[in-house]
Amino acid sequence: MSKVIHVQLNAASVQKAIREIQTYQRQLTDKCKEICYRLAYYGALRASIDFSGAIYKGPREYSITVEETDHGYRILADGATVLILEFGAGAKMGYGHPKADEFGMGPGTYPDGKGHWNDPKGWWIPKSHGGGHTYGNPPAMPMYNAGQDMRKEIERIAREVFSQ
Repeated sequence: MSKVIHVQLNAASVQKAIREIQTYQRQLTDKCKEICYRLAYYGALRASIDFSGAIYKGPREYSITVEETDHGYRILADGATVLILEFGAGAKMGYGHPKADEFGMGPGTYPDGKGHWNDPKGWWIPKSHGGGHTYGNPPAMPMYNAGQDMRKEIERIAREVFSQ
């Protein structure tokens, strides 16, 4: 999105150029907001798909929302199974998230190492929570993958927005 502004050296022409620059600045701000909006909703959709497709025997208790902030948008994942689905669980299955150490996650860290996460025979999920035997679940990484995909799509989305 480029703009050429012609100015003559007189007061009326300079004032007209100032108005054109201000209009262009508003349009540029609106385009940037649109890019942020579209990226956030793209990321939320990607995360929702990964949360729903995660390997997990228990009930899925999560929600994904997009909120506007002073500087753009943020994607929030909330619910009882968000950490288990994002980072995985169990000594056999709960490894592999590239950000686990950075966030203090990994096998035996949720909730605080309590339970049977390291039992070599696995453990049973109570019937009230879906029931069944498990060795845990691999990290589905919905939020991590959403961030990676958003980085890949930013140029495409920006080109679409600025071509309108």
